[in-house]
Order: sequence, then C-alpha cells, then structure tokens
Amino acid sequence: MENTSYNDILSSFHSHPMSKYALNENLEYQWFQDALGIYELEIQELVFDKELRVFDKRLTRYQIKTIGLIMYTFYLTRELSRLEKLQGISSKELSITGNDESKRITYADLKLELDRADDLLNKQKQHCYC
Repeated sequence: MENTSYNDILSSFHSHPMSKYALNENLEYQWFQDALGIYELEIQELVFDKELRVFDKRLTRYQIKTIGLIMYTFYLTRELSRLEKLQGISSKELSITGNDESKRITYADLKLELDRADDLLNKQKQHCYC
C-alpha cells in the first residue's frame, strides 16, 4: 500500500464544487500547508516530505477528507473576499448588481463547510472522561 501523497489530498479538495477557472498551483499548495497545520494543531502531527510531497504513511480516508475540506474552506474564504470586492455596474441602459445573492450563497456555503470541518476534527479528537 502506497503512502498518501499531496495529490491524494488535492483530489479530495477538487471533489468540492468550485469555479470553472483553474486555481494557482502555488496557492493550492499553500492552502494544503495551512490545512495540514490546522490538522496537526487540532489532532496529531503528520510527517510530510515537502520535496517528495508524500506522507510517511498511508492516511485514512477521513484524514484525507478532513484536510481536503479545510483546504476548501480556504478556497471559499477567498471566493467570498473576491465577491465582496466586486462592484455593481450601473449606467443609463444597464444595471448589474446581482452580487449580493452570490455573496450570501458563498457565505452560507463557507459556514456550512466550516461546521463540517469542525465536526470532522471533533470526531477525531480523543476525549477524556475522567
């Protein structure tokens, strides 16, 4: 059985709904690094070789899903920021101001995915009932 690679996590990340435009690879890798940092802070340290872009073991499906989902929350945060910066277009003949609905939907998606990521992280924590 092969060790989990960055591409395995990236596949999980790309399984979520996204815009039709390609994302910058460096940005995706930074989101991965940030998501891995959150996972390690909340659950456990994982050994990742940055040069080979491979973990030292095979991660479970829920670990892969969790890291990919955390990456997706970074994507949604960026999308919401982008939508907030867009201005409506108004002229005598044309008025386009439909961005409020896009912002509302993106914010709702972000909130849902943050809750899902928190739930996955909480399920992986070891609770002590003393």
